[in-house]
Amino acid sequence: MKLDDDQLRDFVWLELHARPYVRFSAAAHVLHLSFLSDEKTAKSAYRYSFERLVAALGLVATYETPRHSIHAATIERVGRLVVASEEHTGFSACTLYLYELQIPFDPFGFDWLGLLPVDWLKDIGRPPLVATSMAIGTRENMPSTPEARKALFDGHTINGSQVMAGGAEVWSAYRAHADGCGRIAVIVDRMSPHELGRTVERLLTIEDSYHMILLSLQLAREMSPTLAAAESCMVSVNDELLGADSVVQKRALLESLFRLAAEVEDLNARVADRFAASSAYFAILESRFAELRECKIEHVFGLSRFVMRRLQPAVKTCRSTVERLTSLFERINRTSGLLRTSIELSVQEHNQRLLESSDRRAWLQLRLQDALQILSVFVIGYYALGLLGYPLRALRKVGIGPDPEITMGLAVLPILAVVWALLRQIRRRFQDRSE
Repeated sequence: MKLDDDQLRDFVWLELHARPYVRFSAAAHVLHLSFLSDEKTAKSAYRYSFERLVAALGLVATYETPRHSIHAATIERVGRLVVASEEHTGFSACTLYLYELQIPFDPFGFDWLGLLPVDWLKDIGRPPLVATSMAIGTRENMPSTPEARKALFDGHTINGSQVMAGGAEVWSAYRAHADGCGRIAVIVDRMSPHELGRTVERLLTIEDSYHMILLSLQLAREMSPTLAAAESCMVSVNDELLGADSVVQKRALLESLFRLAAEVEDLNARVADRFAASSAYFAILESRFAELRECKIEHVFGLSRFVMRRLQPAVKTCRSTVERLTSLFERINRTSGLLRTSIELSVQEHNQRLLESSDRRAWLQLRLQDALQILSVFVIGYYALGLLGYPLRALRKVGIGPDPEITMGLAVLPILAVVWALLRQIRRRFQDRSE
């Protein structure tokens, strides 16, 4: 059986709430850590670190798949500990749930570092992208006044909303505190274990999505100078194209465009996945806020309003960068097409001129052949008459035959006609064979 992310979180909380709800609702601590895992080595390091954590705490597996696992155990003199691991495409997350406390409940005062193995995070090789500490309790064991709630967040300005149609209040400052973690306080009024589990899952998913989107913003800022340089280069090519007259100049511009297209395509290949993921995470974040069913708390900035005001400029920046990349690539394609068309027209015009020159040479050659044919008729006729004169003179010597001079004079025209007819017949045969 495979579970999606929502079902997995439900599974965790069903395991957490196997005991009566009232006993759990008294107090609980949650620590959520997420690590980027773009490379296989990073995922391997995370798995090794997680296995070390499970072994050190003596946890027993209650659910395992290749990408999700749940381990649980009761820690002596501390409480019930459940650790859930999730491996996503872009990051891996480890969430620790501590409830049925055997120690006094102190919101955000539990020492997680004292419970976890020493330096176990160093095995991963990178700091967590998201580190969120969550305190869950009722109004009896959570601060009730605005000043006391603000003190939980080191005096920072806090934002809050009622969620699940008023079933609980959620407060957060959306910033790292002295311990390096963000903080979320959940004050439960009336909520079933299932609703509480789904609420915690949504809040943690919002934290992950929030930080993954901001990663794309940093990438968009880093690539902005490179993209601006490519756009400037495109403008220069268009300016040079207006003054390019020769095929050599146009081919040089086309080569420049090819290099620019390769750079833009490389740039797009490096950022496309991250920007696509950013859009997906933003859609997930909007969905999770909608599922929280927020109600406004008077004089307090709502959670979704605060987060959206921060993220919408980042998302718009990423989308604008994608649009600039797409527009630049389309401009390169259009200009390349114009250049190729212009070069092809120039080549065709050159070929047309060559054909016209070849036609003129063929016409001249034909006229020359006609002239040579006329000359050949006279030359061949002249030699034929010469050959005819020899036998006529010989016959005249022996006293027989007609007068050679008269006979040769009368034979000139017939011989020329025969020669012309023979040459014409020969030429016609060659033309028929060539066709």
